[in-house]
Amino acid sequence: MANTSISLVSLDFDTIKNNLKQYLKNQAIFSDYDFEGSNFSVLLDVLAYNTYLNSYYLNMIASEMFLDSATLRNSVISHAKTLNYLPSSRRSAVASITCTFAQSGLSVFEIPRGTRFSGQNSNSTFTFVTDESVVLYPSSNTFVAENLKIYEGTNVTESFIVDNSVINQRFILSNDSLDTDSVYVLVSENNGQSNSEFIKATSYFNVTNTSNVFFIQAADNDLYELTFGDDIIGRKPTDGALIQVTYRLTGGDIGNGAKGFTLVDNLGSYNGYGSAIIPNIDVVDMSAGGSERETTDKIKKNATKWFQTQERAITTSDYKTLILQHFPSVKDVHVYGGETTTDEIGFGKVYVCPVTQSGYALTDSEKYQIEVFLKERMTLGLVPAFVNPDILYLQLNILVKYKSSSTIKSPADITTITKNTVINFNDTYLESFDTEFKYSQLLEDINNSDTSISSNEVDVILKKISTPTLNLNESITVNFRNKIKTGSLYSSVFSSNGKLYSFTDYNPNNNTISLTQTSMGLSVINNSSNLYLKDVTVIGKETYSLIGTIDYTNGNISINNIIVNSFGDSQGIEFYAIAEEQNVFAKQNDVIEIDVANGIFITIESV
Repeated sequence: MANTSISLVSLDFDTIKNNLKQYLKNQAIFSDYDFEGSNFSVLLDVLAYNTYLNSYYLNMIASEMFLDSATLRNSVISHAKTLNYLPSSRRSAVASITCTFAQSGLSVFEIPRGTRFSGQNSNSTFTFVTDESVVLYPSSNTFVAENLKIYEGTNVTESFIVDNSVINQRFILSNDSLDTDSVYVLVSENNGQSNSEFIKATSYFNVTNTSNVFFIQAADNDLYELTFGDDIIGRKPTDGALIQVTYRLTGGDIGNGAKGFTLVDNLGSYNGYGSAIIPNIDVVDMSAGGSERETTDKIKKNATKWFQTQERAITTSDYKTLILQHFPSVKDVHVYGGETTTDEIGFGKVYVCPVTQSGYALTDSEKYQIEVFLKERMTLGLVPAFVNPDILYLQLNILVKYKSSSTIKSPADITTITKNTVINFNDTYLESFDTEFKYSQLLEDINNSDTSISSNEVDVILKKISTPTLNLNESITVNFRNKIKTGSLYSSVFSSNGKLYSFTDYNPNNNTISLTQTSMGLSVINNSSNLYLKDVTVIGKETYSLIGTIDYTNGNISINNIIVNSFGDSQGIEFYAIAEEQNVFAKQNDVIEIDVANGIFITIESV
């Protein structure tokens, strides 16, 4: 038999079988291998099928060996572990409340760790618990717990017995819905005569052989396990020690937005009073910060960046990586130095501008947590300062033309498909810093959303919301940071001194804007860049007065002193303008977001 090589360029079934046939052509023992009805052809099928499966599995194994090509979550987590990266677990939503207990006859009042509260948002009712004990002392027979932090979830406890005869004994927690920030470890040694709290450590810095610390690392199937010291780095619990692990099970982001809270546990009985004491509860911050566990794609993205930072906040990339890893409720964050601002007091500050997963602004409590976290890792002398993101909303007027004769779908079906496409476009490309609204990409996505759609047209309107302090004389500045069309600016209606007003750059009485007919339609010329206050109290008798200026090139609006009494049905004064260019850019602290709730208007036309 001739020694003939086999081509291994392709490993699909048909190619493998054909290569085997080609190999057999060089021998004379078997002659019916090329006859599909022969028994030998069946054997070739089995051999080709087995080779195909083996090549597939070998290829998959090779892919799982590297972080960037791995697809299985357990493989990705294993690679991340080698980089000392801990994938984020679910995070409990946290609320801040003030509890006032009016009770005489008690010299001290304690709210123990794990005290349960009931909280309610628009969707459901949830259990909230405290994560530390608070001791209160009376003031005029009143006990007040100010800014008490309560966390969504329920506490559970697991116990382990240390057995040093077991090599590499593992302490794997049995629930995959825990919040790793809530893990509390108590080690009982010497038959219960010695009880020590072990503290979670995230690095080996300042950890000695006597340090009572534990480490958390990821295990298979989204579980987590605890590891302890070896008497070199961290103290090793003694043989037979009882390890009690208490942690919080949470629903993640579903607990966000809770406002109403009531006490569930009987703290009167706990404090030796005998009967329940019902507190007055004031909400300081509604619940926020709840989030789901880190996705596989985010682990692959963040693990290498985390390894690069080495728990130090030096560059802007370091700040971003650290915040996104430790605070999963933050979806994206923009970081810049104070030297880049025009503010003279900005030097020495690091400005942090976060966007949350839920859409809510960070609470004061969340900002404080991030501030404390960063100060331990920042360069000496720097101070973190928080800036709220400036949302640039887009309203879309969409005309969709479709071939009704080529589909059974109704106009309502096409409307739904189009809206879902726009929402997916928003989730995929927008809602982050330094993004760009690509007009052509949106048109392409809509055209490709259904075979019956022949074309579409989209008009883009920019929207920003300003919330001046009510009943105070203030100046207002609005910046679209994109070129806007002259004559297109208007605002929502607000009240001032008993009258209703809106803003506009078009004053027909003064002919500040003139229209001319061109081959492309009407064009605005000779604009004065003036902004007017439009009195709309009486429809048909509107009056105009100069109130500010507009920079159309940069999209800047400056409004002189004005007193605003109410915003009507709006969250603030809504400013609208037509973008001069099709593409819209997010600059500085801007985040582009399509107004999916109220800003998608779709017209269907049959062609």
